[in-house]
Amino acid sequence: MGSPTVGVEEEYIVVDEDTHRPVPHGGAAVAELSDVDFQREFSPAQAEFVSPVCAGLDDVRRELLRGRRTLAAAARGHRALLVATGSPPLGRPGPPPVTGEPRYRRMVEAYGEVADDQGMCGCHVHVGVPDVEHAVQASNHLRPWLPALLLLGANSPFFDGRDTGHASWRTTVWGRWPVTGVPPHFRSAEEYEALVTRLVAAGVILDAGMVYWSVRPSRHVPTVEVRVSDVPMTVAETVLQAALVRALVTTALEARRPVPRMPDEVLRAACARAALAGPDGRCLDPLTGRAVVGWALVDALFTHVRPALDALGDLDVVTQSLSWVRSHGCGATRQRAALRAHGDLHAVVRALAAATTEA
Repeated sequence: MGSPTVGVEEEYIVVDEDTHRPVPHGGAAVAELSDVDFQREFSPAQAEFVSPVCAGLDDVRRELLRGRRTLAAAARGHRALLVATGSPPLGRPGPPPVTGEPRYRRMVEAYGEVADDQGMCGCHVHVGVPDVEHAVQASNHLRPWLPALLLLGANSPFFDGRDTGHASWRTTVWGRWPVTGVPPHFRSAEEYEALVTRLVAAGVILDAGMVYWSVRPSRHVPTVEVRVSDVPMTVAETVLQAALVRALVTTALEARRPVPRMPDEVLRAACARAALAGPDGRCLDPLTGRAVVGWALVDALFTHVRPALDALGDLDVVTQSLSWVRSHGCGATRQRAALRAHGDLHAVVRALAAATTEA
């Protein structure tokens, strides 16, 4: 099999250039752009970029820079800044009403206050697979590695003017929806589809699009979608997520035997701990059941996918990126460092806005 294609969806917060609080200009900024790669999101303070299908990491990097810089320029026309962060450091994305999309309005009506403050921003990596059966089997293989991906992408420590104590507050807020987090282990695509059908029929979710598991088969393109990371602060960190996810899917598709079934409760606990502690904190290794520093999970992930990274030609990029993040910290660590340096969350937002569009 050749190198799988990869694509990325990123969500961003739009904030006022003076108050640095979310403002409902995301939809307006997107509406001014004719390119279908730019989309509205749940909150009118959000904007989304959906990359084209990419053959390699250079394409991903180029497209993400184009998307972020185009949206940032559109936001400036509304005296606003585009910020790549999982949650707004100052203010809230706001309660409903949402963007006005009929589906989003139905979600608010059905789930009430669960929908409050859901204008959180994630990063979704799509990797091409032959069909849904391959996507489901890849999902089974990816489950133990979700905490490590979450650690690297943690970028939401602040919310509404306070430190949440979490590296990824978005993970906790997003977990309010009924079908989120670590997906079950499925024996087949048929079993997956049967469960989704039951969830919709029972009214647990409104439609199949509300399957918000951290790994899922895409409903509209032949990919497996990994959606565990906050939107990273920088393009380079999103490229790192894309590279690791593609290598994980490649490793899964080439596996010679089924992956052992791991307890759901252990994986959920490991992800919850990763969202709280970040890569420098005390985490749970789902493979051993032991407490480890978060970076140990990242190291184990790198060892697991290193052969695939080498085969895909991505090893040098990932090695350099991991070294940089280890030295400088994940997004949450760097946001807190900016606060300590300047004593002001406004400085954190300015730093985020600058990092969002840097090469």
